[in-house]
Amino acid sequence: MCMNRIILASHGSLSAGMLDTAQMIMGDLPNVCAVATTRDETESIVQRTSRLLDSFPPEDTVYILTDMLNGSVNNDMLSLTAKYPEITVICGMNACLVLSIADAEEPLTDEELEEILGQAQGQLMDCTKQLREAMNNKNDEEDDL
Repeated sequence: MCMNRIILASHGSLSAGMLDTAQMIMGDLPNVCAVATTRDETESIVQRTSRLLDSFPPEDTVYILTDMLNGSVNNDMLSLTAKYPEITVICGMNACLVLSIADAEEPLTDEELEEILGQAQGQLMDCTKQLREAMNNKNDEEDDL
């Protein structure tokens, strides 16, 4: 049976924290793993991720979510595509993205993935600015009365 696998990859403890957050919301997620590059690592993130990839059944679909475009972690995960061409590396990990992919029971089509990416990107906003604009609009409407 084919399963979606997610590897959260980051600098420091972001990936572990994101996994903890996702499990708080969704419950146990045995198909989601976290790897990180740390200051005191004895094994590289590439080695740890390769070991994970080798442990997955070949029919599984693997999504690797990274924290920062052109950062060392993202570049390291992209380097794995030479040996594992079927993995999908996505940069810009946020909770919306992780939860949406973790909730998918089947491999995502290109269109479904684009929709999820759009939703995740839509989560980035200056909420304070929106609140201020809404308050200004409310005050303007009251002044018109």
